[in-house]
Amino acid sequence: MDLQKTILIAPLDWGLGHATRCMPLIDLLIKKKHRVIIAGNGDSFYLLKERYPNLTFYELPGYNISYAAGKNAAFYALLQTPKILQTITKENKVVEEIIKKEKIDLIISDNRYGVRNDKIKSIFICHQIALQAPNAMRFMNPFFLRLHLMQIQNFDALWIPDEEQEDNISGKLSHDISFKITTTYIGIQSRFSGLKKERSFIDEMDFSILVVLSGPEPQRTFLENKLKKEFENIHEKVLLVQGKTEKQTTTIEENITSISYLNTKDLFTALQKAAVIICRSGYSTVMDLAVLGRKAILIPAQGQTEQEYLSKILANKGFAVECLQDDLHIKNALEKLKLIDGFPFYETSTEKIEAELEKYL
Repeated sequence: MDLQKTILIAPLDWGLGHATRCMPLIDLLIKKKHRVIIAGNGDSFYLLKERYPNLTFYELPGYNISYAAGKNAAFYALLQTPKILQTITKENKVVEEIIKKEKIDLIISDNRYGVRNDKIKSIFICHQIALQAPNAMRFMNPFFLRLHLMQIQNFDALWIPDEEQEDNISGKLSHDISFKITTTYIGIQSRFSGLKKERSFIDEMDFSILVVLSGPEPQRTFLENKLKKEFENIHEKVLLVQGKTEKQTTTIEENITSISYLNTKDLFTALQKAAVIICRSGYSTVMDLAVLGRKAILIPAQGQTEQEYLSKILANKGFAVECLQDDLHIKNALEKLKLIDGFPFYETSTEKIEAELEKYL
């Protein structure tokens, strides 16, 4: 890795997590003096633009998958498979143009199946290999796994952001699977790894409960509205981070201060300061909690089977409290939170990523 290379990194646009977990990788490549090109769209795209204003960015076609706000959300998402396949074809064409223009040496795709090229080494980052079907279709899980592996095998290597051994977080989503391509567990990855506390305006704010929202609409707004109703009967001060990156806004209603978005430094301060954390059980959020050694009330997005699985297994381990969206009783969840220890501190580093990069750069 002595000579400068040009690396294309493309995180998926479903929420902010795919972008945030790429930050340690981007930081490493910049530190190694490589040229990083970022491709994406949506909120995750804006987040990375704000974090890395000096890098080159290209917009990709969005998957634009919407999740209904009810129990049939997973079925509704499955019906959009043809749209996903069309987007994969479109983004592959855009990537081909980026390669020609920027002379890309390596592609790293975080869950974007069309960000690859037969002539250039392409790495796929994913934690959910074994896609989980809704309960009524669970018998289809082996079939979905085969289909997913066929897509992943179009890449040269698979990186899984988790530990390989028993202290892993993703469970059956990415373990006990037979892979036909080079697969590496690169360890827990979080934008908060090694971060040191700096002075923030959050230090001056008065709150004990922190809510961090994320994910696609309409689920994000649906949960925000439900939580606000719950907080009408709770007298503690609440800081609600909406996860909307388009513009910075702050509103105050009764005991709730809503902020559209916090950058990494300010969110780190808020997570450290809060007595109680309430958030989705998205995988990147879970990795952040693990690195910080915190506990939280996890509310899986209804119908997102990965989040439902993660909230359940983490609650069983005593790392978090599971609270279902259609049975939202925050007061009860707050009482349960007092009885658990939360995540042990998970050590994290980029050593495994560095070792893997040596093979391709």
